[in-house]
Amino acid sequence: MEIVRVGIQEKEETVKFVMNMRKEVFPMLDPNVIPMDLMNFEANYMEPSSGGAFFIAVYEQTGIVGSIGIVPFDDRFQAIQGLYASGTAAEVVKCYVDNRYRRQGVGTKLVGKALQYIEETGYLAAYLHTHRFLPGAVSFWQRHGFQIIAEQNDDWQLVHMGSG
Repeated sequence: MEIVRVGIQEKEETVKFVMNMRKEVFPMLDPNVIPMDLMNFEANYMEPSSGGAFFIAVYEQTGIVGSIGIVPFDDRFQAIQGLYASGTAAEVVKCYVDNRYRRQGVGTKLVGKALQYIEETGYLAAYLHTHRFLPGAVSFWQRHGFQIIAEQNDDWQLVHMGSG
């Protein structure tokens, strides 16, 4: 397995993988609505000035089996507004591993690559949110050094986590 930073050649296949995983993980979302970050993939994840990057886990015979993205945190959640000074935190997004490849170290390798990028890029902290209804998600991130900083007990069961 290889962890690859997504470029133009991998972009289309990556977006397709992410949308398929999103449909599986979040069946309540409209599968025909492409999130804005994916609609503007190049601007968010590929342009050097964006502060973002997107990585995929690829097996030569299978193709993409996992993904993870990094974007500058935009302070959009009221529950943690002001926690990070502008431009100091990276947000980890769209971390997905194909169900057939879970518990084989794919997610760990993707997180390692993302955290390496975050450190090398000069961010001071890493932020992410996950959901209590996703089995094992909170404990996965805790094993990788993230701590719970806030929880929202709403329909989305949002758990805000940070490290750094």
